[in-house]
Amino acid sequence: MSGPGQRNRNNRQVLVCLSSSTSNAKVIHAAAKIADAFQGTLIALFVETPAYALVSDDDKKRLRSNMNLAEKLGARLDIVNGEDVPYQIAEYARLSDISCVVIGQTNTVGGLFRKKKSLTDRLVAYAPDLDYFIIPDYGTKVFFAKKAQSGNNRDILRNCVIFLAALGLCTLVGLLFSNLGFTDANIIMVYLLGLLVVSIFTTHRAFSLVWAVTSVLLFDLLFTTPRFTFYAYGTGYPVTFVVMFAAAFIISTLAIRLKQNASQSAKAAQRMGVVLETDRQLAKAKTRDEIFSVLAGQLSQLLKRSLVIYPSDGETLQNPSFYPTADDTVPYRADKEQEAVEWAFRQHKRAGATTETYPQTDYLYYSLRVQERVYGVVGVAVHGSPLDASEQSVLASVVGECSLALENAQNAKEKEESILLAENERLRANLLRAVSHDLRTPLTSILGNADNLITSSDTLDNTTRNQIYQDIYDDAQWLKGMVENLLSASRMNEGKLNLNITTELVDDLIGEAVRHLGKRLDAFDFRWNRPDQLLFVKADARLIVQVVLNLLDNAMKYAPPGSRIWINTCRENGEVHVSVEDNGPGIPDDQKPLIFDLFYTGGNPTGDSRRGLGVGLALCQSILKAHDGRIWVSDRDPQGVRFEFALPEEEVNAHE
Repeated sequence: MSGPGQRNRNNRQVLVCLSSSTSNAKVIHAAAKIADAFQGTLIALFVETPAYALVSDDDKKRLRSNMNLAEKLGARLDIVNGEDVPYQIAEYARLSDISCVVIGQTNTVGGLFRKKKSLTDRLVAYAPDLDYFIIPDYGTKVFFAKKAQSGNNRDILRNCVIFLAALGLCTLVGLLFSNLGFTDANIIMVYLLGLLVVSIFTTHRAFSLVWAVTSVLLFDLLFTTPRFTFYAYGTGYPVTFVVMFAAAFIISTLAIRLKQNASQSAKAAQRMGVVLETDRQLAKAKTRDEIFSVLAGQLSQLLKRSLVIYPSDGETLQNPSFYPTADDTVPYRADKEQEAVEWAFRQHKRAGATTETYPQTDYLYYSLRVQERVYGVVGVAVHGSPLDASEQSVLASVVGECSLALENAQNAKEKEESILLAENERLRANLLRAVSHDLRTPLTSILGNADNLITSSDTLDNTTRNQIYQDIYDDAQWLKGMVENLLSASRMNEGKLNLNITTELVDDLIGEAVRHLGKRLDAFDFRWNRPDQLLFVKADARLIVQVVLNLLDNAMKYAPPGSRIWINTCRENGEVHVSVEDNGPGIPDDQKPLIFDLFYTGGNPTGDSRRGLGVGLALCQSILKAHDGRIWVSDRDPQGVRFEFALPEEEVNAHE
């Protein structure tokens, strides 16, 4: 095959033609494979003709099935209206920057003298610059039709051949009718028929107008008396000539207008496709940069012009992003354009080329705004070639869609910030409520015991005094642990917690936590199951000790006195696992996903009416994440709860 290798195969747009044919499904599958091979975009096009309303229900159902298949294979579906199917396909391909067309094989129809051109042949004639993949009805091999040579000279030559052939044929038929004694009206109808043929199959209006003049002159020269002169004896012939010329002119004008309407319909469909594709892409874009990228891509595809986009922070314009086209050699002069950009930004209106405001610039500027909020300015290169009305209309639509997308993105960001602010307020309120409620109990106990010692110290025996001292000490220790947790959590959230990583023996870390708890563990049946081998981890010793302390304190807080508490350590899959278990009441399943959230307490009061602040477990999780570790909770069989965390094991040589 030749032809496709000469193009850039990346980002190609492949057009597949849809129909109600039973073999169209094979064509669609082949087109999807071709688009995938080119890493391009597949577009499925259906040309709806006036005859479509008369097709059978089975054909309509088959067509819908083919459309669904195309969409399932990732194609973008477009529909255009028109009578000349190949012409509509060619116009759509030209306006949509299609690089290759996949079409099914159509059989040629035999006539008296030659075969009639197939749809494929006519399509190649209308758009010779495209690459064509023809899928035959038999077999599965894909043939590549070599594209025809293009150029204005070839186009003019083709039109001249059609014109001369039609003129010669009509003249021969006219001479035949004259010899057979037919009236002049019949001969005039032959030339009018030839005019229709020329108007339809040529691409320039001049050929239709020349036909109108030439046919009148030939009729006067060959079929009026005296023949072979431009004089006519009949008094009615001048009127006949005028009517014939007028009819020829009107017919040619109508034919040309139909072509123009078809071209405009294809252009409108293409632009509507761009707008819809813009909406689809904007629905996926979440950030400002992604939205600007969609804006640049869609406008470049639509207008084939260079673009410049100035983002805005709401108050001032930021540095621009330039998106030049390959054929634009005019440099962007920011100093010349700056005033127009600033005016469009401040006044929220168009400015620059083709407007009355700074018309000397090279670019036309639109502000990206929703009401009074401006998100930036987009400029489109003009360079002496103004946008037509339809281009400006679609440009305004795309700019409006992107402005709304920017507004939605900004609203989503503000909503997220509001949610975060509300969450922070909620956490702050929970903290204040917890501090005011939970810290008051130990403070009240400390104050009460201290007051007893001050006022009644002489009347108290040693045992009572020692118990009061112990109660004050325990309450103070509880307050100290709570404050340390709050400070650590605050530093962790602010990212100010610096880790002092060293190689530590796990038994030493657990032993330090157990010694810190002291006699508080005496009220429980505490057991520590140690492995035979030594286990080492790289960690901040102070923080890991705090993790073990929090887990043990949590077990003692919610398990009643006399309950059993275990600490187990082991090696598993290159990690050191430490678990703290108790046979207390356990944790309901609906609370397990929430217990590591900051300030979550679950509403379960402890035996001494001290609820935790909901900081300990959240802090444990943050500390372990900072050490590339993890923590989780599970039920203990038959009763109780197990908290387990894992840290990467550190290998230590024997001589160390």
